[in-house]
Amino acid sequence: MSHLYDSDPPRSARREWRRREARRRRYLRRRAATLAVIAVALVGIGFGVRALVVSLRQPGSVIPPTAAGDGATGAALPFSPDRALPGPDLNGDGEPEQVVISAPVMGEVEMGLATGPAGHERLIGTLSTLPAAPLSLVDLPRAQDVLVWEGTLPSTGEPVPVEVGGEPALVARGGEPDRRAWRLDPAGGLVSVDYYALAAPLTPPEPTVILIDKGLNVLWYYQDGQLVQTARVATGRHIEGPTPSAANRMENLSTPAGRFTVDYMAPGLPYYKEGIPALDPANPLGTRWIGFAAYPGDDGTIWAIHGTNDPASLGQWVSDGCIRMANAEVERLYEAVAPGTPIVIQNSLAAPVVH
Repeated sequence: MSHLYDSDPPRSARREWRRREARRRRYLRRRAATLAVIAVALVGIGFGVRALVVSLRQPGSVIPPTAAGDGATGAALPFSPDRALPGPDLNGDGEPEQVVISAPVMGEVEMGLATGPAGHERLIGTLSTLPAAPLSLVDLPRAQDVLVWEGTLPSTGEPVPVEVGGEPALVARGGEPDRRAWRLDPAGGLVSVDYYALAAPLTPPEPTVILIDKGLNVLWYYQDGQLVQTARVATGRHIEGPTPSAANRMENLSTPAGRFTVDYMAPGLPYYKEGIPALDPANPLGTRWIGFAAYPGDDGTIWAIHGTNDPASLGQWVSDGCIRMANAEVERLYEAVAPGTPIVIQNSLAAPVVH
């Protein structure tokens, strides 16, 4: 007999599959909704904990910045200093001002310039928040009592040993020194300044010279003994290794150290490895080429000070041995120098004097 005449016809397999599929979808929707609610709750708890920590460190209201130039002090410190760095007497009251630093919270510290006796300090200017790292008041060649933060750029590990022409070398994996600085101002508090400009030697090795420190990744240009340009640079990824030579030039990624001269200048060179024309925005050699001979017979087309299409790399040991600069900076340098201008490349600056 046909099931059309059956009082209790059997369900087809297709209908059963549809019912099961509908139940599965309802289950998945409920599960997704539940997980979303849990995720939102966890995020809320995280923000709540951070807000609680901040409120415990800053129980008062938001501190307005001190008006520049009026000599007035701000409100009481919103935290108990974990340590303080005594500075000079900036306001002439006979009491030295001090840099106060909070205890680290979630890898960060707060710091500010304060005046007044311990326990009753008053803030000058505003607070700054930065990653926890050594902070000290130092004398730099071009300024005294400068607050210096000594951090490092992110690293993916220890340098990797390799060979260059059968000799040992090291390839950097980040961890370059990173420096920030502030001057102590009696009205404005901690005022950001250019550490690298203040760290430039007062007396250059020659009156007119391009001086490069590949340890700090900075370039200074002097004319007639006067510092006229400071720029961050990127240098070779081989931070140790043999001196560049005709035999190892193709595999040597070290920025050579020593005294050289500008030997070859061009408004831009093609990037032959990838067939990119000169001055193309995609050209990693940037907009100017200031070449120097690294060894006898070199014509200045292998190592150079040049621009870059990757300004985010400045300050790092990532180049194939050349000195990278921001295009605007290398264009400025290109207009100021001529063939024969000395280039001195050194490894690092002497450590500043710490109070």
